[in-house]
Amino acid sequence: MNRDLKNKNFSNKLLLILSVICAIIVANLYYDQVLLTNISNDFFVPASSSGKLITAIQIGYTIGLLFIVPLGDRYSRKHLIILSIICSAVLLYLMTLASTFNLIVIIGFFMGLSSVSAQLIIPFVSSNISSEKRGVIVGHLLTGVFLGVLLGRVLGGVVGQLFGWRGVHEFAAIILLIFAVYLYYSLPSDNVKKESSYKNIILSLPPLLKKEKVLRETIVFGAAAFCAFNIFWVSLSFILEGSPYNYGSAIVGLFGFLGIAGALAAGFSGKLTNSKNVSLWNLLALAIMFISFLILGMGWSKLIIIIFITFILDVGSRMNMSLNQGRIYKLSLQNHSRLNSLYMVGYYLGGSLGSWISTYVYHSFGVKGITMASCTILLLAYIYYLITNNIFNRKNSIKSSNIISTKNETVHQ
Repeated sequence: MNRDLKNKNFSNKLLLILSVICAIIVANLYYDQVLLTNISNDFFVPASSSGKLITAIQIGYTIGLLFIVPLGDRYSRKHLIILSIICSAVLLYLMTLASTFNLIVIIGFFMGLSSVSAQLIIPFVSSNISSEKRGVIVGHLLTGVFLGVLLGRVLGGVVGQLFGWRGVHEFAAIILLIFAVYLYYSLPSDNVKKESSYKNIILSLPPLLKKEKVLRETIVFGAAAFCAFNIFWVSLSFILEGSPYNYGSAIVGLFGFLGIAGALAAGFSGKLTNSKNVSLWNLLALAIMFISFLILGMGWSKLIIIIFITFILDVGSRMNMSLNQGRIYKLSLQNHSRLNSLYMVGYYLGGSLGSWISTYVYHSFGVKGITMASCTILLLAYIYYLITNNIFNRKNSIKSSNIISTKNETVHQ
């Protein structure tokens, strides 16, 4: 297939709609984080036990990333995308019919398992377009993914306040079914050569991780950034609902719009994937996040600082994610689903770790603990980069070369 025909298959309208679908699908994973109190009250479940639902959804999603997303290298991604969207819609609705909390946890697990279509859409588009446009277009799709994390929390709170948690699920299910019908008629065919065995695809994951240095590096960068990102966002509600702010949940939810603005402001980063030293842009993105946490630690009691940090932190996080996946999609076209699967598993494991760290560290050490934990995580990513790129050895080699040159000059003199 020639380049012109490839690009023609994905119109600007279709790419925009795919970005919106990515946002809505990812939002599935975050609606119930802000609706958890309402859900637990409905089923008379103590707050200490209600977190099982969020854990089940996250575990389901991680398993889906590991075992369902690689199916895109075996079967048509178009069919997988539509099927996963329909399954997500049905399961969202079934959660509203559950008669017990344990049943909603089980259905939530399968809902998370099926909500992987965004991670099928991105490799589908990237492997069916010309390489010169890949970084920019993938960046636009990733904007949808990143906004879904924030929109899920914002819309879950707003719609949930008006129509209850069941209303949120029903509304999301209807929207997804409408998009599934649209994609059935609008998505082009998947023209990438497929593998012959799913078993071989799964068995190829560890060797692929071992082989691709870029993949390993982006997993570390992504996991560290999403870990720090979740440390901030989970603790933000504690900070704003406590002294000196004492805000209600509605005001806390509005901060999600600042995060959205920050994510949109970082939309330029997709173009940077075509630069020669793209990993240095990754380091800059992590540096933006690192500095944000330092400022948070020094000025968290001032509202203007919290507003500034919410915006800038999302710029750095969104920039890092776009660069990571742009780099991944420059690797083998035939392995895109598997590469994306491995990256996203690492990414969300980092995010899950951040959620756990945030709750424990904030209640034990306050904002200073949040600052120290986040900066440490980001520094570990820097250390990994320095070690794997032999920065320390290079410096020693340069010193040795200089010493030898000096000795030789002395001898000649």
